[in-house]
Amino acid sequence: MKIGTYYYPEQWPREQWKRDFDKIAAMGLRIVHMAEFAWFDMEPSPGDIRLDWLSECVELAAERGIDVILCTPTAAPPVWLSDQYPEVLGRDVNGAVDRHGGRRHYTPTSMRMQEASLRIVTAMAERFGDHPAVVGWQIDNELGHAFDQSDQTHKGFQAWLQKKYSTIENLNQAWANQFWNQQYQSFEQIRMPASRDPAYRNPHENLDASRYWSYAWAQFVKLQADVLKPKIGNRWITTNFMNLHLDCDPGDMRDSLSLWSWDTYPITGWGSNHTDENFRLGDPASIGLMHDLMNSYNGRWALMEVQPGQVNWTGVPCLPYPGAIRLLLWSAIAHNCEFITVYRFRQPRFGIEMWHDGLVNLDGVTPSPGGLQFKQVAQESKLFADAVSTSATTAQPKAGLIVDFNQLWWTATLPQAKRWNQSELICQWHQALSRMGLKVEILHPDQPWPDGLEIVVAPGMQLVDQPLIDKLDAYVKAGGNLVFTPRTALQDKTGQFFEAHKASLIRDLIGGDVEAYDALPEQTFGTVEFDGKTFKWSIWAELMFADEGTKPWGRFTNMFYAGATAITHKKHTAGDGGGTVTYCGVFGDRDLPEAIIEKLCKQIGLKLTHLPDRVRLLERDGHMICMNFSDKPVTVPAPRNTKFLIGSSKLDPAGVAVWKV
Repeated sequence: MKIGTYYYPEQWPREQWKRDFDKIAAMGLRIVHMAEFAWFDMEPSPGDIRLDWLSECVELAAERGIDVILCTPTAAPPVWLSDQYPEVLGRDVNGAVDRHGGRRHYTPTSMRMQEASLRIVTAMAERFGDHPAVVGWQIDNELGHAFDQSDQTHKGFQAWLQKKYSTIENLNQAWANQFWNQQYQSFEQIRMPASRDPAYRNPHENLDASRYWSYAWAQFVKLQADVLKPKIGNRWITTNFMNLHLDCDPGDMRDSLSLWSWDTYPITGWGSNHTDENFRLGDPASIGLMHDLMNSYNGRWALMEVQPGQVNWTGVPCLPYPGAIRLLLWSAIAHNCEFITVYRFRQPRFGIEMWHDGLVNLDGVTPSPGGLQFKQVAQESKLFADAVSTSATTAQPKAGLIVDFNQLWWTATLPQAKRWNQSELICQWHQALSRMGLKVEILHPDQPWPDGLEIVVAPGMQLVDQPLIDKLDAYVKAGGNLVFTPRTALQDKTGQFFEAHKASLIRDLIGGDVEAYDALPEQTFGTVEFDGKTFKWSIWAELMFADEGTKPWGRFTNMFYAGATAITHKKHTAGDGGGTVTYCGVFGDRDLPEAIIEKLCKQIGLKLTHLPDRVRLLERDGHMICMNFSDKPVTVPAPRNTKFLIGSSKLDPAGVAVWKV
């Protein structure tokens, strides 16, 4: 597994290039990532292609045994394109046009943008497509833009809707346009919404707008991938996603990508009233969730950007805990990534990101604290690779966690409770599964699921259809253990409530009813008793009715409905497969999901590895990797007399330990 870095030769004097590549190699870095923001340097005027300087840099890398990732430069179009064709620029609902001078100022629906992109990508592919040093291609950078309001986007949305619904009558029905007299007579009357927030407009329309916008970005990626594929042989193609960013569902790009990647900057300093220094280490639940999501599409993924130290954009540029950067790298390794690269090698002396740390300091030579940790992991990863047994099999039981961008889009559009946070709900259950030592597999509703899943959690799956219900039912009938959370099976895929009692589609599965829901003002807390302990909630809770044969696992202990059921558990008969269904009607703190998963694991006879808070344990290639994301030392859950490849039985804050299974 190789470690590498972003390098921007166009930002530095040519006479420093050789020195920089020498330094990259000397630090043990074996990948260099180039060209993502260099369109003007490659094409200073329309059709004037100049790639010799980039070829020189590719050769400098090749001479030192460094692999090259080349990037298409479409994230930052050149000024001549904006001047010649203003329609490439994004527009807002007030008619304001994006200006040249930043990045991500274009709309993917612009034909002129697409034509210019094809020209530069074709030139790059023809020049470097079969170069032996080039191992893969990144398309664009961190795709996304607010909903564009240009005519070309309106027309694209109209065409997408017409293909989906065929007739305007079907659309009016799906969007419930009889509400408030919103009916359309033709697709040409429809405009792209201003944002995901419908204000007092139609939420069903906004849900489809999110779906279309992801499709538009996927088509822009496909445009470039279709140019690259015939010219680059078996080299991989990716684009770098952001953390559950709503503009793009990565699954929409299955036809274009052969490797998935993302960018992590978890040490933000955000939050308040911290009583420890864990904020200097990042949230292992959020980080691990995205690692597992990237791995879920085809089993090939990479960490394309990782925080090298302090960054420029958080507003609270806290100093990372000593060893935190190394910890982030090992987290990716433990989650089975293929390689890691960092933004960036040299800290910039200029520009909006001049406060963004690099692997070397402002002198361009001296390694930064993060750079020293990269150098250390480059050495450790080689030690790990040398010890790996290719025949090793996993020692961890597996659990599934459903992630569906339709739910993310819908709750961003119509959250009902302003503090409902779908991403946090998913993270809570990822953490609960991980802390019990389970290997988490991210599941997609419309894709096959792997065998051998001991538990499947379906967090906040409001929008459902019969095929998904059938899949969940089949899992339980095969003996699986299913966990539901609040706001499950309430609406169809258009966002309309079913004309039935709440959650009626899963009534037989859960063995009961959802009778009412509640949400509390900030700093007001309800309490639930579960397994002899009390847990707080505030965001959302559902009052349950349990049928005979369904056990009330938890009850509310305050508010006027104290004593009402909050959590149910039904064990299906052997004739029905003998599986179980648990319904947690509460969205509160992270400790309740952990307690539920712990009890469920014990009940079904799973051997538990109950990890300390913010500690993660994963198996890769016949080795256990234990990571401490807390500011307190912990003891590694390894057998006595374990011989450690890396680390020891005492895991310091930000520490890592590796040993053979």
